[in-house]
Amino acid sequence: MRNLITTIAALLTLAATAGAQDLFTAPEGNWVRTSMTQRQSEFPKINEKGEYWFRFQAPSTAQNVSVKFADGEFPAKKDAEGYWNVIATCPKPGYQLYYLIIDGVRYADPGSEVTYSNGWTSTIEVAAPDDTFYEMRDVPHGEVREHWFYSNVAQEWRRAYVYTPAEYETKHKKKYPVLYLQHGAGEIEEGWVHYGYAARIADNMIAAGEIEPMIIVMNNDFVYRPGDNRGRLALADNWSQNFADMFLGEAIPEIEKSYRVIPDAQHRAMAGLSLGGMLTNNVGLANSSMFAYYGIFSGGTVSNPENLDKKTVKYIFETCGELEYPERIAKDCETLNNMGFKASYYVSPGTAHEFQTWRRSLHEFLPLIFR
Repeated sequence: MRNLITTIAALLTLAATAGAQDLFTAPEGNWVRTSMTQRQSEFPKINEKGEYWFRFQAPSTAQNVSVKFADGEFPAKKDAEGYWNVIATCPKPGYQLYYLIIDGVRYADPGSEVTYSNGWTSTIEVAAPDDTFYEMRDVPHGEVREHWFYSNVAQEWRRAYVYTPAEYETKHKKKYPVLYLQHGAGEIEEGWVHYGYAARIADNMIAAGEIEPMIIVMNNDFVYRPGDNRGRLALADNWSQNFADMFLGEAIPEIEKSYRVIPDAQHRAMAGLSLGGMLTNNVGLANSSMFAYYGIFSGGTVSNPENLDKKTVKYIFETCGELEYPERIAKDCETLNNMGFKASYYVSPGTAHEFQTWRRSLHEFLPLIFR
């Protein structure tokens, strides 16, 4: 009996030791909260090496827990207090999405800010030392307003975000050119402001004298008439025509009624990322007497260039990430230039279909318009 008790005690000690070895232990180093960590949370944190530490709770029954961060998935370990922990790295700069996976179910991290990208998800801003153009600087800042208007097309109230430059409130008689800037299929109208940093980029470039002061209007891409079928991407079957009817017939007149804009084609530009680039093509370029400048960011190339109004169109800009289709936009811009249009392209180094591509694209596009 004594030998049996001794054996059981040894087994229990071995099991406890094994369990302790599997527990996560806090790493050494100087760990601080990230810029996206919400004020009531201590995690996620970042250290001087650029490693990220995620710590969160999960149900007591959870077995398989991980963090999906950028392009990687990192398994989590419990610590002695019952929290799950992950130390992860991210080789890509800029705005990166992440979420928790608990026994196969996806969750946002309550410790971090959430943004809308194909649903609400957690966000980390990874340092990008080579991309300082969107950092917050001590320069005059414009305002971003929520502008609500009623759409007879959709039979509902719609929201647009409107950026006005810093001088707008002091130069009361001055009128401004306007850029209509569209988001992608995964975002909503707040995307270009909250994680595209359009206002910061414009503020910094206006202050540096690199671009003309302008108004930037950001509408929602998705327009549904009553009874429209909403598919997986929430696109109506007639999504392009719905948008055209709302945008050309309602949104633009609304802006020209409500803000001091110059209401002619030479002082209008349209651009967008992904789906927004497709709308720039399908709606903007299809009505080329309405706009003088166009930017297609990761949204394909120009369709039917032979139908464009050569008297009105002053510039076409195409862009994508290096990991997308750079040869295609290069060839298309060559074709457009051979047809007598002024066109150029930009390839974002080392990026794909992501916001770092589109932040850079906007930075390259703004100096080309309203000159």
